[in-house]
Amino acid sequence: MKNIFRMLLVAMVAILAIACEKNPVEDGRLATPKFNCTVTDNEILVSWEAVSGAAYYEIALNGYEAERTDKLVHRFEELQYDTEYTIKLQAIAADSSKSSEIGTKKVTIGKRAVPAYREWYPQNNASAQAISNNGRWVVGGYDHQGMIIDLTTDEVTLVDNFELMDVADNGVAVGSYFGDSQDGEAAIFINGAASKIDLSELTTSKMSALSGITPDGEYVVGWWWEYDEKSYYGSKYGMAVPFCYDVIKDRITIPEVGDTPYAIGAISTHGVSPDRRILGCEQSGVAMSIMWEDEYSSYSHLYFDYDGNYNPISTFGDLSSRFSAGGNYVCGIAKSYENGEAQQPAVYDCTTGEVFTMTGLGSATCVTDDGIAFLNDVPYYIGTTSYVVDLKGDIEKQTPIIDWLLDEHKIDLYNYIQEGVITIGASENGRVLVGITNTNSGWLTYVIDLDGEAMPEI
Repeated sequence: MKNIFRMLLVAMVAILAIACEKNPVEDGRLATPKFNCTVTDNEILVSWEAVSGAAYYEIALNGYEAERTDKLVHRFEELQYDTEYTIKLQAIAADSSKSSEIGTKKVTIGKRAVPAYREWYPQNNASAQAISNNGRWVVGGYDHQGMIIDLTTDEVTLVDNFELMDVADNGVAVGSYFGDSQDGEAAIFINGAASKIDLSELTTSKMSALSGITPDGEYVVGWWWEYDEKSYYGSKYGMAVPFCYDVIKDRITIPEVGDTPYAIGAISTHGVSPDRRILGCEQSGVAMSIMWEDEYSSYSHLYFDYDGNYNPISTFGDLSSRFSAGGNYVCGIAKSYENGEAQQPAVYDCTTGEVFTMTGLGSATCVTDDGIAFLNDVPYYIGTTSYVVDLKGDIEKQTPIIDWLLDEHKIDLYNYIQEGVITIGASENGRVLVGITNTNSGWLTYVIDLDGEAMPEI
């Protein structure tokens, strides 16, 4: 009997130990809540079992202030896609010292399922100008009015008195602010407000703009219009003067001029690569693209050939030239002058120095970092369609964009893309394309996601 009693006693102690491990209560504290999380789209539904003795519960998301509830369920809404969240839940006792330990769970909101094609008609008629390298943000402007589109939510933010020209991966945008001057002043749009660049020590001009920002948001480039031709910068750079601004160091620098056989009329910037190479345009005898390797160097022409009398033979680029997202290429035009001026779409390879010249009267309006170029077939803003050229294949082969989408990516947009579309930007991975077209209802901005879901038939 004694052996049986001892065995029963040992068994009871073991059971109590297991029970304590499953639901530990120390010094009379409440049990830690057991809860489940259910993800639906970009929402998290949290549900839990009632804790005996709890007066109420406190629930928090990612370190934000805890919310108080007496229910056994709580919903977090309008969360960011492709993001991990930490949820904390605590049972609160009437005597706060007896409240439970905090239960913690990590929950991930997956990537948003987006359609292959989306479009916007902003109320202020702004048209898209650029897309961030990470493919999240689209910015634009028209007639002193701007916009920002967050492609993770499709939300459009209208910006008064601001034309936005470029945007970083964190949503910080740059352009020209018209709130204090109708000529526009170089400014950064951050946290819903304009922050102007102070150029007062360099010029009395009130006309300036920021044209490019690095993906990390730490470095911007721009130009100002110099009214005083006899000033130091006016006599050196002409009517437009380029400048660089280091956001972290709060420092403005003026990059040096390069060698040119002509008198300079204006020098402006049009973009900056992630490694801080600066793209610009020299307007002298002709307009052509230039590049600074950094803010301390003199610029060089991307491509410029002239004869013994300094008459131009051929050039690359103009005021519309732009970097690819990672800075591998520059898209634009090539011009020849031997038999009168002739223009063709062209792309410059920043690695090899090669110029890809294609047939047609238009320009290359966008190029991806892997060498996919998008052309419009007649001068900018009045094209009838958009063509695609693979620079690593046959550059004589120009495929209409709707055929390219179907042939290369199995995306059927024949009933969605209108006449006259122009592709103006691409994410760094080349999977998100942004474009514009002018309609009877105003500017239409469209985005094509090569990984998006098939569109319904219409």
